[in-house]
Amino acid sequence: MGGFIKDWLIALLITAAVAFGIYWFAVRDIPKPEVPAPITEPAPETKPTVDLEEPEPDIPPAPEPAAPKEEPRKLPALNDSDSEARKDIISLSANGALAKWIVPDEVVRKWVAAVNTATKGDLMPKNRPFNNLEGNIAVKELETRTDGQKVYVLSQENYQRYDQPVRLFAMVDTDKAVGLYQFWYPRLKQAYGELGLKNKNFHAALLAAIDQALNAPEIEGPIKLVRPTVYYKFADEKLEKMPGLHKLMIRIGPDNAARVKEKLRELKNALQNLPSVQ
Repeated sequence: MGGFIKDWLIALLITAAVAFGIYWFAVRDIPKPEVPAPITEPAPETKPTVDLEEPEPDIPPAPEPAAPKEEPRKLPALNDSDSEARKDIISLSANGALAKWIVPDEVVRKWVAAVNTATKGDLMPKNRPFNNLEGNIAVKELETRTDGQKVYVLSQENYQRYDQPVRLFAMVDTDKAVGLYQFWYPRLKQAYGELGLKNKNFHAALLAAIDQALNAPEIEGPIKLVRPTVYYKFADEKLEKMPGLHKLMIRIGPDNAARVKEKLRELKNALQNLPSVQ
């Protein structure tokens, strides 16, 4: 019985797993400049919200998953779920390596909000479910244009910054994760309903978020950047105009992006084959 419960504990990460593939690497969405930044007081944390004035994405309907046949433990109330949710996510790594990454508050709500944002191809600028990735974006100077503007490229060192989270994500046990997704689905659906959206089907939103990541283009050759102000931007205007999630998949590097997509396809296939509510 203890081993069975432990398996369930390890499996909790399905929402974190899917959003992890999309958001773990998003903790540095906007590259930081290589200059000291002024110290400011952090803004008070608030519950994740959505801008209801923005049009909702057209998400195809999907049958919602049924509850597991046997529930190994009582499902905690949403307002009391932070401790268990965070502990279960951390339990994914045998050595507790995830402990420094997972925020302690509004865990379920923040993952749900992150997934909802990803359905539009966007990334959450604040109230993220993970702490920031350490270090600044790593670039190498390539050339200087005739107008005096310097051109940089993303370096291999920058891609390597994402190696550990990508590796952890790829090692997630899909079967266990999907099983626990069924267990936690009532709370995920509840948190999704709190966002006030017309589409209340979180399962469909989750699949749509995965598709957004899978649709990120695969770019060959060096990724050129410019720095017109304090922030780096893609030199190619077509790349710069892409959704934030797609730009993120480029920034983690082609090898890491391929591993993330492989795992997301595996998760998507398992999620689509779940028994649905009758």
